[in-house]
Amino acid sequence: MIEILDLHKSYGPLAVLKGIDLKLEHGKVLVIIGPSGSGKTTLLRCFNLLEVPDRGCIVFGDTKLNFTDTKKVSEHNVLALRKRTGMVFQSYNLFPHMTALGNVMEGQVTVQKRSKGDARKRALALLDKVGLAEKTDFYPHQLSGGQQQRVAIARAMAVDPEVLLFDEPTSALDPELVGEVLKVIKQLAAEGMTMVIVTHEMKFAADVADKIILMDDGLILERGTPEDVLEHPKSTRALQFLNRLK
Repeated sequence: MIEILDLHKSYGPLAVLKGIDLKLEHGKVLVIIGPSGSGKTTLLRCFNLLEVPDRGCIVFGDTKLNFTDTKKVSEHNVLALRKRTGMVFQSYNLFPHMTALGNVMEGQVTVQKRSKGDARKRALALLDKVGLAEKTDFYPHQLSGGQQQRVAIARAMAVDPEVLLFDEPTSALDPELVGEVLKVIKQLAAEGMTMVIVTHEMKFAADVADKIILMDDGLILERGTPEDVLEHPKSTRALQFLNRLK
């Protein structure tokens, strides 16, 4: 289980997160929605400390990290937390000089110290899982955006994370390529992968989420099941946001 308690994050005078509290149980999917600038991506990046909170607490299984204005979290604890997560960025972030196979092998060899033989076997299985068994020797520039994003998902899974984090995984894709990526994510959800997903795809959010939070101005306005949040929002601001998407 992951628990976030009273999390705050500012950039200079701009407060981006203003006291976030939430829980994510093992095997569940949390989807974060909200208008641009609401703090969605900052919150997601706090899960693996790509953004270090100013104040608050993150509990990840048996690990508890407290953040204060005066004491930095040790690099050891930062790296330990990151090893338990896999991140999928909206812009793929693949190594351009490596094939699809090489990209999925890299973290296994350099971070987990697996043998190249074991890493290759795992990478091949994952590329097959995301529907790219025939593209193992292709370089990123030879792949479509949807194929690159599926390689990125395989790469994130290769290090056996406890939770996968997705930052707008389809926002950089042409509309006709969105479906192939969402299909892979839905498959992972069906298999019980713990995930946190920032997305603007409301139908996808409704289909895949166990819980949705709707953020605005650094706060959680709504939280609950997809039906609770998307069909029966309680706040006027949430209703305004959702109505604009219909």
